[in-house]
Amino acid sequence: MYIVMDIGGTNMRVAAVTNDVLGEIKKIKTPQNPKEGIAKFVALARECAGGEEITAVSGCISGSVDGAGALSDARNLRAWEGTNIVRELAETLSVPVHVVNDAACAGLGEAYAGAGKGVKSLAYVTVSTGVGGGWVVDGKIAAAGGVAGIKIRGADLEDLVSGTAVTKKFGIHPKDLDSLEERNKLADTLAEGLLVLLGQWPSDTIVLGGSMIVGVNPVPVPRVQESLDKLFMGHPKPVIKMAELGDNGGLTGGIALLKQGN
Repeated sequence: MYIVMDIGGTNMRVAAVTNDVLGEIKKIKTPQNPKEGIAKFVALARECAGGEEITAVSGCISGSVDGAGALSDARNLRAWEGTNIVRELAETLSVPVHVVNDAACAGLGEAYAGAGKGVKSLAYVTVSTGVGGGWVVDGKIAAAGGVAGIKIRGADLEDLVSGTAVTKKFGIHPKDLDSLEERNKLADTLAEGLLVLLGQWPSDTIVLGGSMIVGVNPVPVPRVQESLDKLFMGHPKPVIKMAELGDNGGLTGGIALLKQGN
C-alpha cells in the first residue's frame, strides 16, 4: 500500500496508489502549524490506506527539501521551515519516505504521464500565486527551484508575472485581468525568463502550469512560444506545452518517485 502526497501552501492532498492508479484523493486546508499538519497528514494517509499496512510514502511539499529531509525556502509555509518532514513521517509511520519540491514533482508527473511524456529533457514552470519550477532529465528530477529569482531588467521574474504581481499592479484578482494586451505583455516577460532558464536547464520541451496559465484569463501560451522563438538564437527551438495534469501533477510525480524505487 503506497501513499502519495502534495502538501501545498493552501491545500494538502493525499491518495493511495494501486497499480499506478490514484485512489480517492483526500483534500484539506494545510495547517500552518507543522505538528498539526503532520498529524493531519498521518490521519489522512491511514484513512486512504483503509486499514492496510502502508509500505512507503512519496510526494512533495511547497519548499525545498535538503538531503536530510529538512524543509527550507517555504514561502507559503513559513512556520514549517526547519521541520524535518521526512524524518517526522518516517518515524511516525515506520516506512520509507521521499519528499521533494512541489514544482519539481509536478514536472516529474508531467514527464511521466502528462504533457512531457516521452520527452528526454523537460523544464517545468508553474505560474500561479508565485513562480516555481523543476528540470526533469531522462525521467528524473535533475534540479529544482531558482525560477522565481530569475532577473529581468533587475526585477525577479516572480515579481513580474505571478498572480501576486498582477494583483499588486492592477488591484484585481488575476482571473479578472481580461485585457489581452496586458496578458500578452506578461507572456513576453515570461518568455524572457524562460530564455534565461534554458541557459541553466537546456530542454527540448517547456511545460507551463499553474493558475496563471490554465485558469481564467490566462497568460497566452502561443504568445509565450512566439516571443521565445524571437528571442531564442539556438536551434532547434524548444516547444512550449500547457500542463495536462492540473491539481494531480504532484501526486502523479509521487507515483513516478515510487517507481524509481525511492
